[in-house]
Amino acid sequence: MLSLKLLWRNWRSGELRLLAAALLLAVAVVSAIAIFTQRLEGALIKQSNTFLGADRVVRSSRQLPPAWYDSAEKAGLQQAQTLSFNSMSFAGDAMYLADIKAVSDAYPLLGELEISEEPFNQQSDSLQKIKSGPPRGEVWVDSRLLPLLGIELGGQLFIGEAEFTASKVIVREPDRGDSLSLLGTRIMMHIDDVPATEVIQPGSRIRYNWLLAGEEAVLTSFLDSAKEQFSSHERIIDLQSSQRGLARTLDRGKQFLGLAAMIGLLLAGLAIAIAAQQFARRHTDQVALLKSLGAGANKIRSLYAKQLFVLALIASVGGLLLGELLQRLIASVVSSMYPLDLAFAGLLPYGLGLFTGLLCLLCFALPPLWNLPTIPPIRVLRRDIHIASVSSFWQAALGIIAVFILVAVYSQDLILTAVVMLGFFALLSLAALIALLMLKLGRVWGSRSGSSWRLAWASLLRHRGQTVAQILVFATAIMLLLVIFVVRTSLIEEWRYKLPEEAPNHFLVNIAQHEVEPIKQLFADEQLELQGLFPMVRARLVEINNSKPGDKVKEQAEVMNREANLSWTDTLPDDNQILEGKWWPQLELDGKKHFVSVEKEIAQRLKLKLGDQLKFSVGGLALEAEVSSIRSLEWDSMRPNFYFLFSPGALDSYAPTYLSSVYIPAQQKPVINKLLRQSPTVLVVELDLVIEQIQNLTAQVSDGVELVLVLVLLAGVMVLLAAVNASMDYRLQEAGILRALGSSRRRILGSTALEFICLGALAGLLAMIGAELLLLAMQQWVLETPLQAHPELWLAGPLIGAIIVCSMGLWASRKVVTAPPMQVLRELA
Repeated sequence: MLSLKLLWRNWRSGELRLLAAALLLAVAVVSAIAIFTQRLEGALIKQSNTFLGADRVVRSSRQLPPAWYDSAEKAGLQQAQTLSFNSMSFAGDAMYLADIKAVSDAYPLLGELEISEEPFNQQSDSLQKIKSGPPRGEVWVDSRLLPLLGIELGGQLFIGEAEFTASKVIVREPDRGDSLSLLGTRIMMHIDDVPATEVIQPGSRIRYNWLLAGEEAVLTSFLDSAKEQFSSHERIIDLQSSQRGLARTLDRGKQFLGLAAMIGLLLAGLAIAIAAQQFARRHTDQVALLKSLGAGANKIRSLYAKQLFVLALIASVGGLLLGELLQRLIASVVSSMYPLDLAFAGLLPYGLGLFTGLLCLLCFALPPLWNLPTIPPIRVLRRDIHIASVSSFWQAALGIIAVFILVAVYSQDLILTAVVMLGFFALLSLAALIALLMLKLGRVWGSRSGSSWRLAWASLLRHRGQTVAQILVFATAIMLLLVIFVVRTSLIEEWRYKLPEEAPNHFLVNIAQHEVEPIKQLFADEQLELQGLFPMVRARLVEINNSKPGDKVKEQAEVMNREANLSWTDTLPDDNQILEGKWWPQLELDGKKHFVSVEKEIAQRLKLKLGDQLKFSVGGLALEAEVSSIRSLEWDSMRPNFYFLFSPGALDSYAPTYLSSVYIPAQQKPVINKLLRQSPTVLVVELDLVIEQIQNLTAQVSDGVELVLVLVLLAGVMVLLAAVNASMDYRLQEAGILRALGSSRRRILGSTALEFICLGALAGLLAMIGAELLLLAMQQWVLETPLQAHPELWLAGPLIGAIIVCSMGLWASRKVVTAPPMQVLRELA
């Protein structure tokens, strides 16, 4: 009861309000970010999985055993089946090699099909969105198949021995962009109609897809047990393996959200530490009085520990409620902008919110209070007695440990945590040295200035230790806010619009040797630029250094479990970069020995190094090559990219087909029909709709990040207020003495303003340097974007620092010039 009474007394006196507000905001910020991030991530992953039409896809080149379907049904999973193959379609005398996709009734499990009753219709308001495929006896076709076969909607076409009605035009399908190998002009049919076509014969090349959806834990457990029955023909497709660019987009969004959580946590922890230090300083007299009344050290510690525990519990619960309201507000804004169904976050983020409150108070607020019981009772009468406190080293160590634990938990990214933490504390140490140097240099300049300037610099130098601490606190808060500002503007915009406006949006596959020149001429006549013509053969990597890779290697490198696309080129593509080794002009090519350049990720997974010998099987024929270089490539460039690029002429004897990509504006889409009439065996992969989906999803992620960053600004404001408020005691005392000695309010107000302007400008200068270095480190090692300076910060840092700190300082110091000198001196006596 005594602890509760003291807690209530301290609250009424106002001494706990700043600490409680800092703790409340800390829990609110991190819990709101954690809850919203969890909900947003779950919703985006679910929506992103619509690119697969399911949560997972089991892909096979053979028909799957029916017992597997029964097992999935018993596990409570949703399932559907599709199979894809190429076959000739006929209508009268016209024929075309189409990409046939047969689907079951449940397809798609996620996402929707968009169909139209008008060919070449892209108007979204006139499209039909449905969650099932065509009925038996009907097929849905791409618009461009109709003129190729010379029919209209409602007309008849043949696939094998079966006749179908082309009833609808298919505009979008969720899993359209999951592969480049079998996409051509689409015909979608019911899976039960496939036997009637009689086109599937022994040896036919068929791709079977088993689509699965359900709760993540159940799905993961089911697939882990199902893997034991898989043969070499089956593999599991997820978003990471199917849509690398989209998966990278989601990962980048998670990194931004994690960064926001970390910065909010650092700012909130800083506010708690400052408030706790001030609370401890103001309770020296209370502790001395308790000791004079007979209270022992353990009793006093117990009283304060109980107060802190009750305060932490109340503030944490309040912070959770505030965080829930904030994330609901943000979620409603996001839901109003996008058709996004945010998932339930689960109980973990709420538990983390409570844990944050308790850990912050334990590591930030308890150390300054720990040595209070050592205060002698005579301290009530003797204010000049020095009070020992917990070592600054141990206070800093506890704070660093707490921040590291919380940052790692919230970001779930050790690399991001390490970069931010190491960079933050390295910059903090450097900033302390620079702050001392600037104060030393400013002494000479301040002594030669006017009276107000002399008063300001004298105050800064008289409390040098506290001045440096305030500069560091201000610099830290401003630096983190500048980082957030740049993340919000340049980094997010650079990420969102990373894809060039005229990036290739169509791939041309299966181009025969004799079709290369006519196709080049066709696109030249249309003033469209092909992004190279790459020869391509499919082959399987069978040996590395004359030995077959083991099962462990096959698990780490998915390319070992399937055929890979091989190509050669004499010039290095623009979006490729040699990291190790030499490109062809630096090698001696005699036509007898072949060389291969390997993409860096595959090289890492296969543990390849320069000089290793690789052996491929190309339709049963052997192809051997030596690793001559390791290169990186940009998967987001939308140009043809290959894991393995061979030296010129290496694939000439294997009858390669050719691959290219091209940007085709919407108004020039009819060129595709010209191409297919001229070269009916060419497969055209239309990625313009897929790119549109990816860009929409990227916009959703980035807008969610922007709203989360608003919460971080609140934490920054709290830090600045706490830092200003911490210096009010000695400012009031000095102002009271100056006014008692005859100084005018105007002079005191002017010197106070100049003091805060100096503090803010110095802090802003340090913040600018720190923000620039931290952003460069993040670009290099975390976000993997090109290094770019931010000159807008060079002036904005000192200017923003001076304005913000001066404004807050004058608002908090208004009592300095409004309270009578006698009242101030009595309160501080």
